[in-house]
Amino acid sequence: MHDSYDSVPLTKASLAAWREEVSAALSALTCGFEEKYGYDPGENAICPPEADDRAAAGRLAAESPAFADLAVYYNEIGAVNMSGVGNAYFLRSGAQAVDERVDLPEAGGAVPAVLIGSDGGGILYAVGADGAVWRSRNASEEGEFNRITNDLGEFLDLLRRSVHRFNESGQPGFV
Repeated sequence: MHDSYDSVPLTKASLAAWREEVSAALSALTCGFEEKYGYDPGENAICPPEADDRAAAGRLAAESPAFADLAVYYNEIGAVNMSGVGNAYFLRSGAQAVDERVDLPEAGGAVPAVLIGSDGGGILYAVGADGAVWRSRNASEEGEFNRITNDLGEFLDLLRRSVHRFNESGQPGFV
């Protein structure tokens, strides 16, 4: 497994490796979770894409070159639920994300950003017209966003490392 995805383009193979590693880590996380933390870990799974997710991937690819990684991602992965990791992380399926947009002037360009997910506190994650992943400063589409990674691959790597960190130490992740 790569130490980081930041220099590796997203491909079917890299996403399969990410899905396999993170799924195994999520499975390990849920073993003994309730005894350790005193509550149910909730859903912790990476879902396969459905036909409407793949159709959304095609729409995103046709819309803007900045969404090329999103198109590859949504052809390989559906919704991601990490309820037991830190404050929780949720990535929308392609079918959900394709129509969930936010104006993100910080990212430049005329194409609205695609809202790809959130954490358990309502902080939002979006892919902007620059291809970078942006995080809202508060639980609102109306506030400002900060750039957190240069691309979707780096963001997925942060999630991967967050799952491992939480498994090892109980500390919240990096996202």
